[in-house]
Amino acid sequence: MKKDLGYFKISVIEFIIAAVILLLSILLFSIIADEIVIENESSFDTHVFTYISSFTTPFITRAAMIVTNFGSGFFLIPAYLCIIFYHIKNKKNQVAILVAIVATVSLLSGWLLKDLFHRPRPQLPLISGAGGYSFPSGHSLGGFTFSGVLIYLIWRTSLSPFLKWLFSILLVIFSLLIGLSRIYLRVHFASDVLGSLLVTVVWLSLTFIIMETIEKKTHANEKLSN
Repeated sequence: MKKDLGYFKISVIEFIIAAVILLLSILLFSIIADEIVIENESSFDTHVFTYISSFTTPFITRAAMIVTNFGSGFFLIPAYLCIIFYHIKNKKNQVAILVAIVATVSLLSGWLLKDLFHRPRPQLPLISGAGGYSFPSGHSLGGFTFSGVLIYLIWRTSLSPFLKWLFSILLVIFSLLIGLSRIYLRVHFASDVLGSLLVTVVWLSLTFIIMETIEKKTHANEKLSN
């Protein structure tokens, strides 16, 4: 009984934390969308571009062009399919479905928000071929979501806490580098990348809350059946 109460307390605390993060992310996204995108307040993005441009070199540009590809569909779609098929093969269909839903909603939300805000891309990009609207950054959204999914899956494994934290930190750095590459290459504003981060946090927090609710109901039903 004490073990069940401990599980319940931890679940409630995690639920509350996720709900607070969800609401704060929605608030911050609304502020960015209104103050920077809709009102066209460009001082923040201009300062970031000015700062990052001081680091421009041919080597960093080539590195950014490589890193930015990890946020594209050419990498993410095969990677997600591998994760989904792996879990289906290991009879973890619920996890496979969850990953498929998270990936799909992330992609669709990026398209819908871009079409909603109609923000033009920055001028004078360092690479060609970037089309569509600018806010939020699709590559950044994809990279943040993919890293979030991997972190979630890592923490479900039997790895040691040290390795879980190590891989999680590396994945956070990996996703941030994708976002920075979009700003460095001047195909997105800094606020586009920040907006993508907040959208990712909103969606992953909401997913966590839904999964936590389902798990609590399942746990309660198992107790009643026993």
